[in-house]
Amino acid sequence: MTTSAPVPALDRDLIARLRFDVIAASWTTDTLETLLSDGALSALMRDSRLPALVELAGVTDPAATLTRFFVLGQPERASALDAALPTLGAAGLETLGLAATIDEAEATSALVVTRGCGKFAPKREDAQAGEGASSPKTPTLPTMHDPDEEAPELEVESDPWMSALYDLRPHAATLPGGDRDWWVTSDPGEMRTGKPLADDHVMGVGGATRTLLGMTVRESVDSALDLGCGCGIQALYLATHARRVVATDLSARACALTQFNAALNEAVIDVREGSLFEPVVGETFDLIVSNPPFVITPDTVRGAAGLLEYRDGGMDRDNLVRAVLRGAPACLAEGGTLQMLANWEIPASRNPDTQWFERVDAWLKDLPVDAWVVQRDVLDPARYVDMWIRDSGGQLMARADYERAFTSWLVDFRRAGTGAIGMGFVALRRLDEAEAASGGVRAFDLSLDGHAPRGCDVAWALASLRAPELWEVALTRASDVREERHYVPGSPDPELLILHQGGGLGRSVPVSSAVSAVVGASDGELTVGQIVAAVAMLTSVEVDDVRAEVEAPLRDLIRWGFLTF
Repeated sequence: MTTSAPVPALDRDLIARLRFDVIAASWTTDTLETLLSDGALSALMRDSRLPALVELAGVTDPAATLTRFFVLGQPERASALDAALPTLGAAGLETLGLAATIDEAEATSALVVTRGCGKFAPKREDAQAGEGASSPKTPTLPTMHDPDEEAPELEVESDPWMSALYDLRPHAATLPGGDRDWWVTSDPGEMRTGKPLADDHVMGVGGATRTLLGMTVRESVDSALDLGCGCGIQALYLATHARRVVATDLSARACALTQFNAALNEAVIDVREGSLFEPVVGETFDLIVSNPPFVITPDTVRGAAGLLEYRDGGMDRDNLVRAVLRGAPACLAEGGTLQMLANWEIPASRNPDTQWFERVDAWLKDLPVDAWVVQRDVLDPARYVDMWIRDSGGQLMARADYERAFTSWLVDFRRAGTGAIGMGFVALRRLDEAEAASGGVRAFDLSLDGHAPRGCDVAWALASLRAPELWEVALTRASDVREERHYVPGSPDPELLILHQGGGLGRSVPVSSAVSAVVGASDGELTVGQIVAAVAMLTSVEVDDVRAEVEAPLRDLIRWGFLTF
């Protein structure tokens, strides 16, 4: 088992100094966009730091120094850190446990851009020597001394090299109440360390995290829970619109980093260590968000490589997702919402495009919830295994170790009869007593093209599941809906009609002529039943036949925001 460095110290005075200094340095995402080109920023998103290192060579701006040190993982002289963080200083960084002093040899081996490029601040004695200073001196042999004499005091490096122990970087939070500048601490990844991740690694803000952040409903609530908090970024967002926020994680290290980030960003978050809902038994919340450790990992792989806490909940198969879904209603207040990312196994005997939802549907059976479940991607087992091995540093593994892990994982899926793995998200709304009596409503969508759902899209999708009786409701077409028609040359009637949505989910949906007619006439005046009757009369088709043709497509279009009521 491998472990990371000790957690940062929760010294609120020093953390406040760090906050003051990064604000004074204007170390924000906006500043990074001025310091680095689009190409370098794009490379950073792909975990490639070299373009950014080249562009920041020789730049002495405090924000550049902090970026090199904390984001790109390059050593800096203590004097450079003192200049970048004048209130906290290099000594304060070391006391917080965010940085450590290293020797000249270690610094030299870690430097990607050499001193000759002018990137790093010179040692103080070198700076005082002026431009004519000679190159670094050749180490001298140690002098001999009488063992009976008092040992001379060790010479203390006046301006030592220092190395960051954590990834600390700016984060721009875009929220309904206004934008925020935050700073998020996490463990450095393979880009920095050149090593596979430690078992207790705490991730920063990745792509999956951003997806959940973007799709979370941001309405003001009394209470919110971040289940599996990691570095605490979800909890920070929740603290902007929830009066009370609780964050839980099985990982003690994740809890410590969430506490540190809460202090650094002046957020009040109740952090509790424990598995899933165990730390909040007996409590209910208006909103629960979770990016849980849902990766489906066999025991054979865990035994060989260890359990990576950030992605592996330690449960058999995909049962962690089941446990969250089955346990959520007891912790949701009436009308409360759960939003989570998830993976699920699809048996080889099932079609991954048309029968993918059956496993999730079984998990939701008899629960007092309405549910919207979306499978945004589906992978065959080989692609799934390759993705997650590479995610944890597979490119740094010896070929034999990689192939053993890959084979063991793949064999496990074959033995389980898994044909594919679905990847997507689940949104639940807790029903009140009257609603629960009639049973929950569930909707399953496959591969939503267009835009990723926003919080308002999720809220509407869940609300639409309780739409009034379709034939009695007057629908209103969204103002951004447009229609595209395709004709066979010379034919007076279109062969294909496609409805396009400019906003919302940005979907493009093929529809029949009858559905197009109903959508076109939906201006909030006539009920769907009245419009359908008119379409039936104009096309000489029975009303019941038109209803049968348009009912399911209309319910989909309502859920996706093409039509509102």
